[in-house]
Amino acid sequence: MEQLNTKRIFSIGLALVLAFSMFFVQEARAWQSDEPYDDVVLRGDADALDWSSNGNPLTFNEEEDVWESAPIPLNGGEDVQYKFVYDGEWMPGDNLTFTPAQTGQYVFVFHPGDERRVDVRAVDEYDGSVTLRLEVPDDTPDWRTPTVASNLNNFNHRVTEMSADGEGHWRVELAGPVGEELNYVYSLGDARFAEVRNENRVTEFTEEGHEVKDVVETWKAVPIAENVTHDFNHQPFIPSNGDVVTVEVEVEHYGPITDGAVYYTTDGSVPDGARGDVNNGEMASLAVEASEKEGGLTVSTFVGTIPQQKNGTPVKYKIDVWDEVGEGSQFADTNSQTAEEATEFAYYVDEYVSPEWAKNATIYHIFIDRFKDGDSSNNEENGDLPYEEQLKGWMGGDLAGVQEKLDYVEDLGVNTIYLSPVFDGPYSHGYHPADFKSVDERFGDPELLKEVIDEAHERGMKVIYDFVPNHTSDQHPFFQDALENGKDSDYYNWYTFTDWPDRYETFYGIDELPQFNNDNMDARNYMIEEVVPYWLDELDFDGFRLDYAKGPSYSFWVDFRHAVKQADPDTYIFGEIWDNREKINSYAGQLDGALDFVLHDTMKNVFAHGGSMQELSETVEQNVKTYPEEYIMTSFLDNHDVPRFLFEAGDDVNKLKLASATQFALPGSPIIYYGTEVGMSQSRDHNEYQDWSDRWYREMMPWEEEEQNQELLSHYKEIIKLREDHSAFRTGDFQELHVDQNLFAFERRDKEGQFIVLSNKGEETEINLNEVSNEGDLVDVTLHNVFDEDEVIKPSDDGTLSVRAPAQAVTIYEVREKAPRLSEKELEEIKERMKGSTRFEAAVAFSKAYWTMSEAVVLKTGGNGDDVVDESREYPILFTKGNSLHPATRAELERLGAEKAIVKGGSGALSRNVRADLKELGIEIERVR
Repeated sequence: MEQLNTKRIFSIGLALVLAFSMFFVQEARAWQSDEPYDDVVLRGDADALDWSSNGNPLTFNEEEDVWESAPIPLNGGEDVQYKFVYDGEWMPGDNLTFTPAQTGQYVFVFHPGDERRVDVRAVDEYDGSVTLRLEVPDDTPDWRTPTVASNLNNFNHRVTEMSADGEGHWRVELAGPVGEELNYVYSLGDARFAEVRNENRVTEFTEEGHEVKDVVETWKAVPIAENVTHDFNHQPFIPSNGDVVTVEVEVEHYGPITDGAVYYTTDGSVPDGARGDVNNGEMASLAVEASEKEGGLTVSTFVGTIPQQKNGTPVKYKIDVWDEVGEGSQFADTNSQTAEEATEFAYYVDEYVSPEWAKNATIYHIFIDRFKDGDSSNNEENGDLPYEEQLKGWMGGDLAGVQEKLDYVEDLGVNTIYLSPVFDGPYSHGYHPADFKSVDERFGDPELLKEVIDEAHERGMKVIYDFVPNHTSDQHPFFQDALENGKDSDYYNWYTFTDWPDRYETFYGIDELPQFNNDNMDARNYMIEEVVPYWLDELDFDGFRLDYAKGPSYSFWVDFRHAVKQADPDTYIFGEIWDNREKINSYAGQLDGALDFVLHDTMKNVFAHGGSMQELSETVEQNVKTYPEEYIMTSFLDNHDVPRFLFEAGDDVNKLKLASATQFALPGSPIIYYGTEVGMSQSRDHNEYQDWSDRWYREMMPWEEEEQNQELLSHYKEIIKLREDHSAFRTGDFQELHVDQNLFAFERRDKEGQFIVLSNKGEETEINLNEVSNEGDLVDVTLHNVFDEDEVIKPSDDGTLSVRAPAQAVTIYEVREKAPRLSEKELEEIKERMKGSTRFEAAVAFSKAYWTMSEAVVLKTGGNGDDVVDESREYPILFTKGNSLHPATRAELERLGAEKAIVKGGSGALSRNVRADLKELGIEIERVR
């Protein structure tokens, strides 16, 4: 390769991206229109990005018809997940992923005509370079591309690929500052397939760009297949006893692959085996079911079965494939050569049922440090700091404050409290546990926490704890011991060190949060056998909200579920799985439910940012189709990790009312984030802060009545009671009736009741229910507004049943069906009985025939009864005896659930005794002469 003379050399990452960009430039030019967006924002998980603010806006490049970010610093070799937000709405679909080839500045490019295109361009230029030329050993598969892991890419073995030079060698040109060292090793795309060396290779970047000729003598291992993928593809996905489970594996290979096996255990131990020989557990063979060639690549599907197991069995398994005349094997998903490094797949055999109370839960989320300061003696002094700095620390909220405000929570009407973590740790949010079995003294102590839980239980409320099994604080004694003693520490393998003591697996690259290795059996047993019982048994929590549930492996969650459900099947475990619907659903059968992040995003787009109701319709429809009936989706409008809904809605309280009423009417268990019910917004715009932007989602709860929106609070109490009073909103069936840009009409029903919900964020409109209902003839029903008892809608004379959807409002109607009509003979018999002392029972008989319930009843003492037997009346008519209620009349008033009595007639119609009887029944009296 000709040496480069230029002193300004772009990195390899930029060269590849530019080539990619040029390839698509002509196609992109086909999309030509006025720029459709007002603004585009970049969000992501890199150190310089975040998922909530608008701190990284893009600028429109008219020449290329694209949007471009400012240069963003990225760490080489670290995967970056990101998304674009345009005009306040998230780009649909999964996160995009980019891995920079070396540390530097990068520009993210958004293509309006090709939104999911990954186009990230390196900005940095360097005055030095080096070309690596590699000769590989003879046993290197010709279908495998060598890679370079180096200090440029943080020794990522897959991101920097080499290219064949046509002369039997591989080459790559790298760029960097003149004189800077390059430390590197070669591999076949994975550390498991790295070259065998005692130390890294070393060269340096030079101005003239010299060439280094290297030879790899041998690899640690050689891959057998390009890729072996199972990805939990087993059916049924949630098995119960009697189910034989079919396992499917896809193998991409160039050479022959003839056999495969599943190694499985049913006693909780780790399966072990290779090439069909079992070291622990049982073995089931895999056979080729289909094979298809794509060029030189063969894609084979292997299928096998795991025998049926009894309920309550955790099944764990590993999979490998091999060539019968070759050596070694390759395991599914990790593509490792050994069972020890293989993915441990798992499922739980059981009749999958989640707790009934959790399906009926209305949850109040308390972020303890920001809720109420009930004990100033445990406060940290921070009053001298500016307010925005105070919010980074401890604000004084504690368990004593929660205890003090249990009356408020109970009065709100919720039946479940969800508490943020109280682990001993450095931060007020509690998500950095320095001790899994203690309560930070700034919150209180275990005894006080137990009092809070006991008092909540006495009030009929369940209590959920925010549990953090994925990571610890770097201050945790286990981690400190591992840092100090390395492999001599009992806790070294409770974490995952890649280069002790400096490099280790963390939560999202945060060094303060080393990942707890729950796949180490000692660590797993500690978590499940010691930590979990502390919170569930000793402190008596009713369930866990599981922080970052997609961190621990599926195998861990199978063991976790087994332990929790064996101890108490009524314990509720639901996960924070901040991902797409398919990923969320993959935990069904192991967890009881999950937070509904997809619905959260949709609700904000639709109600806060003006999106279409059709988006909400599609989200709900896909939820109903995707999630199993027993997998409880928990809805929320805001929480401690996302901006306050009211702030996002421009502090428009009516938008919050619309969203919350719709939330409570839709399937799922709703969460109310503390303060949302009284109009908490944000005192600052989080978009203006690059660090700690979430502090503005977590301000102190206002307790002075004048600081609370009492009308909004009443609204929340009303929708909470509505859901509590009617099981159809909790566990009933969902049926869409109509949707357009601004109106979403749907039905909730079960055997106890039927309701029509009109969520309208546009102008007033009318909807003909005959045209959208599955019921057909709606003549024999009336609609009763659950928020306005005076509004009752009946079909018109021609049978049309139309309802008005008021502007900017959620209207809910209860559908009441009339009982079957009486025959002519039965009607004549009732009329005959109206003439004597049997008129009381006769009026009751007619009422029972035509009204299943009625909020009001007409009472009178006499008459011929003709008006009583009128089925078109709004309310039934019953008789009083004058000086008291007849027993039959009293019983009917109770059956109808009457709340008002319209009394007709003279003074004899409303005696003192009748008044007393009605008062005892809680019935309001309206006098009509």
